[in-house]
Amino acid sequence: MARKKRALFLIESPATATEGVRAISAIITLTMNPSVDLFGTAERLLDESKTRCQETGRQPGGGGINVARNLRRLGADVLAVFPRGGLNGELLERLLRDEGLPCLGVPVDSETRQNLALTETSTTKMYHFVFPGPVLQDSEWQLCLDRISFMDPAPEYLVISGSLPRGTPSDFYGRVAKAAAERNTKVVLDVSGSALQPPLDEGVYLAKLNRKEFAQLGYTGPDDPEAQLTAMEDIVAKGYVEVLVVTLGPKGALLVSRAGDRWALTPPPTKIVSHVGAGDSFVAVMTYQLHRGNSVPEAFRYGVAAATAAVKTAGNQIDDMSTVDDIYRQLSTHPERAPTGV
Repeated sequence: MARKKRALFLIESPATATEGVRAISAIITLTMNPSVDLFGTAERLLDESKTRCQETGRQPGGGGINVARNLRRLGADVLAVFPRGGLNGELLERLLRDEGLPCLGVPVDSETRQNLALTETSTTKMYHFVFPGPVLQDSEWQLCLDRISFMDPAPEYLVISGSLPRGTPSDFYGRVAKAAAERNTKVVLDVSGSALQPPLDEGVYLAKLNRKEFAQLGYTGPDDPEAQLTAMEDIVAKGYVEVLVVTLGPKGALLVSRAGDRWALTPPPTKIVSHVGAGDSFVAVMTYQLHRGNSVPEAFRYGVAAATAAVKTAGNQIDDMSTVDDIYRQLSTHPERAPTGV
């Protein structure tokens, strides 16, 4: 059953951080290292002369921002929170507001990064150039933490997605997860590297890992669903997470939950146009379905369908949500593609 939507508005407090921000939103996303994503094409990349390019698009980017944009397209009650600095930061906020996405940009001194996705038309290969982003001062990342911790009222879901900018402590997301747990907010986690373990130590509701992140948590076994699902059950049993998803690229995804769900799902063969934002689309649509009250396996099917639709689409967003529904129906009706307990 769909949940009743709440009104969307935010009021920034001019006073202390502990007075917080009123943001009546069911879902909040946190993107600590956002970007402006520049998309372009070139006939061929050259190493000894100029490579002349055509710009094809400029979009807001970064894990949580991609999630928030997809959620907004689905009609979700969402607020995007992120640090923003310099001209790129101003551009990022303007692009989001032009889309009608409620957002809260926390001012920082360093310039927000710009990334580049370039498609070589002679080979159809895409090259994705990702830059490190700003260096945050202690007072700046602390303000971001305060803004999230003192949102009033607390959101139902908090999506933590993307890398940490330089200068931010590696346990930052752990601090965020702890503050969220104290307010009964469900944390959806999609991070990697040294930022991954601290929030898991605090316990989160849902974590989405890729193969590399799964290996980071200790999996060294074979590329076999049975062995992978068993290892995922061990992670869930340790109390790190209630719902654990591991995405496997073209091979689909796996899911294990504390409630006993154990699923493997493979999507139909798909021509890849752009891999940018596929994981974020998975997180957005799965979170949306959970927020609407759908079961974990049902939300998982929608997540796989969303990631499959995303790689068929240029840019970092799903432009046509009907494509997700079409793929979902394929996953539901074809026995060889349907989710089956392994």
